[in-house]
Amino acid sequence: MQSEGEVVTFARQRLLRRIKAAREKIWLVSPFISAPMAAAICRAATDSAVEDRRLLTALNAKSVQCGVLDPDALKQLYECKFRIASIANLHAKVSLVDTAWGLVGSGNLTAAGLGGDKAGGNFEMGVLLTRNQLEIVHGIVTSWWHRADGVGMREIERYAALPRLPKSPIEDFGPKLPLPLTADLEEILAEDSATAASRRYWINTNYHDPKDEHWWKRDWVSDGSKKPYEVGDLLVVYLGKENGGPQRCPAILRVTEPSRYDRAFVLKKRDFAAAEKWPFVTRTSVVADTPVWLGARLAAAGKTYHSVQRGCEIDRQEFEALAYAMLG
Repeated sequence: MQSEGEVVTFARQRLLRRIKAAREKIWLVSPFISAPMAAAICRAATDSAVEDRRLLTALNAKSVQCGVLDPDALKQLYECKFRIASIANLHAKVSLVDTAWGLVGSGNLTAAGLGGDKAGGNFEMGVLLTRNQLEIVHGIVTSWWHRADGVGMREIERYAALPRLPKSPIEDFGPKLPLPLTADLEEILAEDSATAASRRYWINTNYHDPKDEHWWKRDWVSDGSKKPYEVGDLLVVYLGKENGGPQRCPAILRVTEPSRYDRAFVLKKRDFAAAEKWPFVTRTSVVADTPVWLGARLAAAGKTYHSVQRGCEIDRQEFEALAYAMLG
């Protein structure tokens, strides 16, 4: 559900779901577009059956030769019945779906720009438009569209023939921050009902560790009593308010080995208090994670802190509600 004025950092799934459910129009504005993202947009748009599909971009030689605007992406969108137009100095990034949803931000229509790419990506930021802002932005984009030049297959092929520029020998400067992992979770949410019913789903309540915010990547969790986890079960990690915790669910883990009582293991990895309190160890792997402040709230699944305080089993519907909330 849209929250007007909400700040959005990783918009891939939010945008694709909106496109898939579109009923009136799909208007996209971006100077840079990648072929994988164009393919995802086309799949979603085909499901929507909306005819008013538009892409406003900036078709210029430099962008194509540098590889930030892929002519193959334009070809896919063109064949998917998107009308394409170009303004040479366009740099805005806008998504308008129907008349009630819009996003303006820094992210281009690329896997890196919208998040969710296994190969990496960018840290971006956008804002979901309020109703008043939607009217203003709709008017601006309409004005740009009428002043832009149309792009057909002839223009796309002409730019596609340009030689690509070599990559710079100088490496990027500064750290690359870890991005949310979501690809595996998207596959789980798309699986058939029989597969979905073949495992169990849990909320695993834990403490927040401000010194190690992504502790779940250590490949194990521990509980105070032996849980009936089975290999393949999915655990939604919930961080409560202890230690200044976010009271959110920022990760989903998959059980890889049966639980075991192993106080010595916990003592070696943690401390005496942890070994006494949570001696039952379960090996896990990360299915999805996100920065803690972007984690799903329990309310998405109709849960409260008191109902999950010791961890609990949840059904598939509750799992999906938390998973989709994690994806934005």
